[in-house]
Amino acid sequence: MKAAMTALRSDTPAKSSYDVIIIGGAMLGSATAWFLAQNADFNGSVLVIERDPSYAWAATSHTNSCIRQQFSNPLNVQISQFGAEFVQNLPRYMGAASGAPSLKIQNFGYMYLADSPAFAEVLRASHAVQAAAGSATRLLTADQIKAEYPFYNTDDLILGSINTVNEGYFDGITVFDQFRRGARAGGVEYLANEVIALTKNAAGTRVESVTLKSGEVIACGQIVNASGTRGAMTAEWQGSASRLPRASALLGCLAPRPRSTAHCR
Repeated sequence: MKAAMTALRSDTPAKSSYDVIIIGGAMLGSATAWFLAQNADFNGSVLVIERDPSYAWAATSHTNSCIRQQFSNPLNVQISQFGAEFVQNLPRYMGAASGAPSLKIQNFGYMYLADSPAFAEVLRASHAVQAAAGSATRLLTADQIKAEYPFYNTDDLILGSINTVNEGYFDGITVFDQFRRGARAGGVEYLANEVIALTKNAAGTRVESVTLKSGEVIACGQIVNASGTRGAMTAEWQGSASRLPRASALLGCLAPRPRSTAHCR
């Protein structure tokens, strides 16, 4: 991954085969590419294929770029803690030559509200997980919620959960841009094209090539589906849609919470 920076944009691949092909070049695709480029143990070639290099309709361009630590799985809490540390130390991670700015998380937090004993227990159990991981999540009674956030109607509430430390929103577009620039600087190739099909090997155990809208077939060692809101469609091409976990499972969300709401002030 020590190759010189590739061209800003290309419509045709430079090679017929890559070790890793990433479908989708927005936040997740570019982050994957950047981490591969930074990995001293990885020597492979990486191609990122993005159907819309303007990113005008990418989910990354329309997200609020929020981050939270209120999960019921300790791994999810730790991932978010690393994310917060990464965002707020961007120049150190990207390197002095990157020109990466210093960013801060706007700590408004998330407020989860329980109006039943069962969901209150879910919040308490999740709070224990978060506290063990070092999160600053607080549990609030209805009276405490009313005192701190008087605009809430707390008549039917039992318990609330909120964290205002490294939980809120941040400048996601800047982080994305740094991932993309850093990946290119590390030798990752970006292609302005569209994947329209995936082809498996003879045993049907893995994807061995992608077909582009322009007609080229590119071989790959590994493939990463980072195609955002088109991710399920991409997975269907290899027959794996039925095995896709729901987005809530991917994010390690808590149990269903009809009364939960994001707190903004």
